[in-house]
Amino acid sequence: MSNLINELKEICDYEWSKIKRGQFFKLAMEMDNPDLYILAMVQVYHYTKYNSLNQASAVFPESYKNIGLIHFALKHAMEELGHENMAAHDLKSLGINEDVLKLPPLPATAALSGYLDSVAMKLGVAARLGYSFWAEDSYEHLQPLLEVCKRRLGLRDNQMTFFIAHAEIDAQHAKDVEMAITKWVTSDIDRENIKQVARVTLNLTGKILEDVAEQYLERQSNINA
Repeated sequence: MSNLINELKEICDYEWSKIKRGQFFKLAMEMDNPDLYILAMVQVYHYTKYNSLNQASAVFPESYKNIGLIHFALKHAMEELGHENMAAHDLKSLGINEDVLKLPPLPATAALSGYLDSVAMKLGVAARLGYSFWAEDSYEHLQPLLEVCKRRLGLRDNQMTFFIAHAEIDAQHAKDVEMAITKWVTSDIDRENIKQVARVTLNLTGKILEDVAEQYLERQSNINA
């Protein structure tokens, strides 16, 4: 395993440790209704629908000579296309009207999407791999939440397809991303960029979850008022 891969794992483990100490995880581990899960899945839908697009657009700053890296990005973008429909399916299985997906994203969700667009257009494919590195390999951190959804909420695998089915798809993607990093991330600038993108995108994801927690608590407060 390369030094860069080890450094990325350390960065991501640190950011995940902060996320797990946050309000969202505390609330999620004690869920007795699906409201928090539903609010989170709406945000998942919002940022996922742009993932394939900003990955494809990341090829624009690249040199035409980087054939392997460009091919990887476009192939991966095609494979990610439409994955937001899994989130929409899961919400529909809970009886949620699809109109909820027309509401604007929460601030941190909009920030993550905007940041990824900026990374794609300014820094290119190599830097964006910092996001793919953890996003394709996050299920070990999310597994406790999925178990709560099954045990406390009674959700079935076919109501959590974004995470259950997606995990199977992303297992191979995670290997592909590590291969791409090892093979094509060779300059010091690219190494620093990929670490920064991993750090910022995972940090923003934590902010999304905290926004969701605040939204949930505000709604609960209004219900109990």
